[in-house]
Amino acid sequence: MKIVKRILLLLLVLVVLFVVVGLFLPSHYRVERSVSIRAKPGAIYAQISNFKNWLQWTAWNQTKYPDMQVKFEGPESGVGAAYTWEGKSTGQGQIRLTRADPDQGISYDLDFEHGKYKSQGAITLEPAGEGVKVTWWNQGDLGSNPINRYFGLMMDRMMGPDFEEGLKNLKGKVEVAGN
Repeated sequence: MKIVKRILLLLLVLVVLFVVVGLFLPSHYRVERSVSIRAKPGAIYAQISNFKNWLQWTAWNQTKYPDMQVKFEGPESGVGAAYTWEGKSTGQGQIRLTRADPDQGISYDLDFEHGKYKSQGAITLEPAGEGVKVTWWNQGDLGSNPINRYFGLMMDRMMGPDFEEGLKNLKGKVEVAGN
């Protein structure tokens, strides 16, 4: 009986420790990747400002997630353009452009699971030598939930490789087109 009490006490201490540590973890995360593309900003902007094009170069597309259903909303490109997706493997989400500038890039709001997880991001364009430095970032607030804060520690490892793949595909698409 004493051993059971000790095990339960140890488990309780571990749970409390887990929660307390979680409360001290950062409440925000940011994932960022960049690539240099030898193209004019207009050629890159045409790809990033139209969500129908995103399905051709991002890591999040129906080739990778065949059960994903996509719907487009608002204008075809620019501020207000949006798309929603839903699928067993992807969950439900929406992305909407909040800023669109042919020389500087785009900003967006990202929403997963009907507002449960919200974040903001951008794909920025910056002159760099004979091309453009393209930086894709996403950031969000994890709130006070200690479990969410633990997930924040993994966001770079979860999203970073997809950003890298998307930027590599974008680079290939724009540079091959010769724009």
